[in-house]
Amino acid sequence: MEKISNRRLLLAILVLLISGFNLKAQKEINVKSVSGIAVIAGKISYEDAKREALNMAKVEALRKAGVSEQLQSYEMLFRSEVNNDFSEFFSSDIQAELRGAVQSYEIIDTRTFTDELSKLPNIEVTINAKVVLYSTGPDPTFNARIEGIKAVYNDGENLTFSIQSTKDCFLHIFGIADSYTSVLYPNSIESFKMIEANKKVTFPLGQVEYPLFKSGKEPEVTRIVFVFTKKPIKYLNYETINHPDFEEWITTSENIFAWIYSLTPDQRKIDYHIITVR
Repeated sequence: MEKISNRRLLLAILVLLISGFNLKAQKEINVKSVSGIAVIAGKISYEDAKREALNMAKVEALRKAGVSEQLQSYEMLFRSEVNNDFSEFFSSDIQAELRGAVQSYEIIDTRTFTDELSKLPNIEVTINAKVVLYSTGPDPTFNARIEGIKAVYNDGENLTFSIQSTKDCFLHIFGIADSYTSVLYPNSIESFKMIEANKKVTFPLGQVEYPLFKSGKEPEVTRIVFVFTKKPIKYLNYETINHPDFEEWITTSENIFAWIYSLTPDQRKIDYHIITVR
């Protein structure tokens, strides 16, 4: 019994050491009072310009933290976020070259002013930011195949698909539409659990459906985001809306991106599908 207890103690110490090493796999830098500026003109509203100025402030925070070589990629990424076109964000090429991210930020000042040369109104956003610098890149052996997702669905039609990963992993699925963003999996019915390597798994897992709806008469684009992680790191930044038969977990794309950025590149794999609901 004593030998078994000693082995368990050694195993526990080893797990703690490995966990501590992984926590130090990225460096955190606090950047103070960095600003971004955007023009309010034409079809660009105040809120659009504010969002763009915020993202330019994030780029400046990355530059001050020492991420300098990939700033053009970050600008493309943030601009795609402003326009609700997340293709740049989920580009495997861009994800492979990013070496840092703004994990969190606080807006400390927002002001509008008129540019002396152009005479156009501008907005400036100033933030304090926490930047993480990655010491690792993506794991080329960590991949996942997703099958069964169509390009077009009818209003109310259910989403079904299968996944297969090259490693034991855990999965989150998010739905990002123009009118809302939600956590599709896990949910109040389907529990968060490990997905075995090289085993084909069909979703939904249990007595639940993934219906797709549009908010108006026109077709609506929805982005389905799959985030695979090697460790059971749960996404918790959502609000619960209670319906008669189920709970809906509502979140924001910004919160999703911040959570993804908090994971080191070697610990995550992202897949992204665009569908139209008509």
